[in-house]
Amino acid sequence: MPAATNTWLNKLAKEKTKLLQQMFEMEPIHVPVKHPITKQPKPHCQGEDIVYKWDEIYDDKIKGIVVETETGPSTPGKDYVDDINANPAMPYQQLRALLGDGGRWKWPEIWKNLDVLPRRGPAWRHIDDPSNLGKIENPNPQIVPLKCLVVGGGPVGLRLAIELVLGGHRVTIYERRREIIDAESGKYEKVGFTNRVNRPHINNFCRNDLDRLNGRNFMTPKMCYPVFTNTSTSSIGIDECQMLLLKTALLLGVNFELGVGYKNAEIDIENEKNQRPTWLVDYTADSMAQERYGKSETGEERFDALFGCDGGQSKVRVTQEDWLGTPKTRSYKKMFGIVSNLRKVGKKKLRELGHESGLEPEDRAGGMSGVFFYKASYHNYFIVHPSAEEMRANGIPWEGLFSFNSARKEIDKKKEAHKALLKKFMTQKAKELGIPIDERLPNGGFVEEPNDVMGFDFSEFYNCEKSAACMVPPLEWDTDIDDEWEIHCPLVALAGDAVADPNWLLGVGLQRGWNSAFDACFYADNIYNNKTFNGKPPCKDEPIEDPIEWFQHMDNMINLMQTLGNASRDSKLSCEMETGMLDEKGPVVIQIRNQSAMRKGDAPVPQYLPEVEPWGRYKQFTLDVNNNYKGRDLFDNVHPCATRELAIYNHNEHIVARNAILKMRANRPGAAFLTWPKRFDCSAFWGMMKLLEVDGKSAPGEKPLDKPTKEEEPVEIKPPKIDRDEVQLIALRKSKSLRESMLMKAMNPTPAGVHVKDRSAMDSFICHNSRESYRSLQKHLPPEPAPVPNVIVKGVPLEKRVSSEDLHFMECASSFTTLNSMDSSHFSNSSKKNLSPVREQPMPEIVTHDMKSTGAQLKESLLSLSIPSKGDFPSVASMFHKSKTSLSRQKVAFTSSTTDIAPPAPPALSSGSDPMHSVRLATVKYEKEAMKAKLYMAEKEIARAKAEEEAAKARIVYAQTEYKMLKNVLAAYEIAEAKLHDMA
Repeated sequence: MPAATNTWLNKLAKEKTKLLQQMFEMEPIHVPVKHPITKQPKPHCQGEDIVYKWDEIYDDKIKGIVVETETGPSTPGKDYVDDINANPAMPYQQLRALLGDGGRWKWPEIWKNLDVLPRRGPAWRHIDDPSNLGKIENPNPQIVPLKCLVVGGGPVGLRLAIELVLGGHRVTIYERRREIIDAESGKYEKVGFTNRVNRPHINNFCRNDLDRLNGRNFMTPKMCYPVFTNTSTSSIGIDECQMLLLKTALLLGVNFELGVGYKNAEIDIENEKNQRPTWLVDYTADSMAQERYGKSETGEERFDALFGCDGGQSKVRVTQEDWLGTPKTRSYKKMFGIVSNLRKVGKKKLRELGHESGLEPEDRAGGMSGVFFYKASYHNYFIVHPSAEEMRANGIPWEGLFSFNSARKEIDKKKEAHKALLKKFMTQKAKELGIPIDERLPNGGFVEEPNDVMGFDFSEFYNCEKSAACMVPPLEWDTDIDDEWEIHCPLVALAGDAVADPNWLLGVGLQRGWNSAFDACFYADNIYNNKTFNGKPPCKDEPIEDPIEWFQHMDNMINLMQTLGNASRDSKLSCEMETGMLDEKGPVVIQIRNQSAMRKGDAPVPQYLPEVEPWGRYKQFTLDVNNNYKGRDLFDNVHPCATRELAIYNHNEHIVARNAILKMRANRPGAAFLTWPKRFDCSAFWGMMKLLEVDGKSAPGEKPLDKPTKEEEPVEIKPPKIDRDEVQLIALRKSKSLRESMLMKAMNPTPAGVHVKDRSAMDSFICHNSRESYRSLQKHLPPEPAPVPNVIVKGVPLEKRVSSEDLHFMECASSFTTLNSMDSSHFSNSSKKNLSPVREQPMPEIVTHDMKSTGAQLKESLLSLSIPSKGDFPSVASMFHKSKTSLSRQKVAFTSSTTDIAPPAPPALSSGSDPMHSVRLATVKYEKEAMKAKLYMAEKEIARAKAEEEAAKARIVYAQTEYKMLKNVLAAYEIAEAKLHDMA
């Protein structure tokens, strides 16, 4: 394998650095905006542009990068779902190993923020991994990685996908909405998934979470101000949040499939033996998705878990009503909401409107007053909830409206009139409230449709009483032992607006969405975890020592799903979640301060960051959690969050000091002088993973990796289906044909004086194969006492050949052939030259190759015949011996050295006294009797097998009955025990 040169690597790195920087700088732009430096108009930008740019960045070369990890070289193309022992690197780790700091001061901070995201399960990898710092234990080592489908690429769907990846799961997002703009008119044909510019209120814990996901690094300063700076009325645009999260999700390895839509999902069991259910998802794909992802227009894909994050009109919720139920609606007070997005107004116009400073007014979070005003980077967000009287006075109908004039389609005059009324009302209301609006700007001072003005009817709210469902067998389930699993439901969960209608007045949309996303991820982590999860917060005094019984584990999971769903919907959050700050008197803050004092340091109190585990997020679990840190346990039992924050703080100090040293030693070169090694020399990286291989080439100074030899997978050859009746018929024909041939040959001996070459092929084959079979059989027989010398043929005594009653049919066949030759020679008056060649010449000299192969086939056929065993009838040899002694009492011996002595001619016998005739009749008779006996035994075997089968069924019924009886008795004992406790 060739090694990569620094020049080649730097060329590749420069290309990818440029593309990645372009992706980092992308922000949603709906109105004409100029670049602050070049003063050139910025191009229209949406989430689709990030997806397309990522396809250019993360191509096959980058996907194949191998990096060095704490557990060895990474395994590109193989994740934990493929193999639990796999060692995949996340895309950002592969890019960082190639690009370094990219010649930019912000990139090391981006890599660091991704490194410190908490991993779980198989993604935790090793305690010395950069994200664990040699201190942070695996929070949940019992996670079984699942193949997950998230339907919907909104903020909640993206946040859920990120958290699932950090647990080692494989995640795919289906997002159907693709923005399409007509090239001629510039109007929308279809709106995309990031075309909504509404700005919901953002809670402190949610803001902290976006901050650790590189919010400040992936958003421009203008976008950051209302999110991270103006904390009194924090808000974030839906499109801004989506694009921020999309960048992070792609860097962590989420598979985002744009243009693919969810249709339905059916439960399917791929392996009947383990009964593990999966979702067989029906999807649709547009033409671009078909080309990019290799999908058909409609198709199916299999997943272990299904998550519906597809909004208020959730298809997942509708198609899975059997498991999640039908959402319940409740009437609210008569209320209508009008949402508008206004263009920015210049300073001169602001002064004309009464804003003497030339600055926009402060944000307003109206609460129950119903007026909201949030400043965004390139537009302003303005909401009004008019009263019923105002609606009637202005002729505004109580109908929701979200529309735009699609290109190449006729204008809907009714909707246009409705939208005109809303614009007129919002313009008048803005002037009354002092909200800046310039009617001289395009579209009357509103941004372009469909986000200019929208109407929403809030008279009714919906909510789902069940937000998740699951019923699966354990991984070790085996139908051969455990019988069939009764109820099959792989994990399905809803999150965000799919669970409950967002209440704009309360500003709980993102709050509910974030919590439901974490809850859904927690279910995925613990579906198969009955070793450390029992449905309750961990208790120091009552640790889980033995695995929970599986049916109890499923009950625990189902009950917790209901509990968490209610707590999320009703916003029953802990104090730390409500404030977004760690409790000053809580165990985490006290332990951090105590450790800092011991080390003579001053570690700052970190931000509160929500966790996947629900125990710290909901109020009802707070007391149980704090009980683990009372008294002496406050310092003996170190909180995982305190351990993590201290480890990060100490390591960060080391990184800061290292960066200071590097700045003194080396200046960061410009882009033209940035060589590949310099990308790593000017920055201190949090957890750099060394580059080992890219595009099949080893990195400079690295040895080529040992490529495992790919063993050819054995091709499973499925045997053709056999027609048993046809096989039996053919076997019967062959057996009958062979028997008839043998009997015909025995009944028609070859006359003396005929040479072997002139004899029939059947006779020659029988002679040769009987000899070979006899010789092979003799090797496996125990030695017998030497018999009285008799007729010798080729050094083998004839009496020894035919007198053993232990030989089977092949010995009988040999006896037939020898008898035929003996019979012919005894009744012949020919000289020694006419003796049968069987006695004088070795068979290999007279049997050709074709005859040998045909003989071998005959030999196999002979061995397949059913021959009576010892004791079924007298041996043919003993019968022949009696007939032979009646013919002549004189024994003539032929040795290998005797060639001139011929046997005396016996007296001629008539055909009626032919001794062979009686042998043949006896053979046929005993063969027939043997076949009858075997038939009888076969019938008995069938009867015995049927009896055993019935007995096995009876034992199963007995065992099941006994199991149920014992279970009932045990339940009775538990009830009795409980009553006795109550009496005490």
